[in-house]
Amino acid sequence: MRFIETIQRRYFPFRGRGMPGRPLPPAMFTRLLRQVAQTQATEIACDEAYRFMDRFAERVAHGEDAGRLMPQVQQHLDRCPDCREEFDALLRALDVRPA
Repeated sequence: MRFIETIQRRYFPFRGRGMPGRPLPPAMFTRLLRQVAQTQATEIACDEAYRFMDRFAERVAHGEDAGRLMPQVQQHLDRCPDCREEFDALLRALDVRPA
C-alpha cells in the first residue's frame, strides 16, 4: 500500500479546489487503478457506443444476449456511467428493464 501511495503522490497530484500537489482522494485513486487494470486492447469511445446504443437496446428488448452479441458496447456501458445513464433512459423509454 505504501508503494501505491508513493506513486499516487508523485504522479497523480490532485490539482482541484485550489490545492496544488494534493494527492487524489484514496477512493478516486483506487477506482482509477481498477479502470487502468481492466483496460482492454480494443475499446470503443462514447461516441461509438452511442451510435450502437439503439441497436443494443433493441436486442435487450427482444430478450437477446446483447452483451454477447455486442461485447464492446457492453464493456463500454459497464465502465462509463454517463453512457450507462443514457442507455438506462433508453430502456425506460422502451419500457424494458435494464440487463
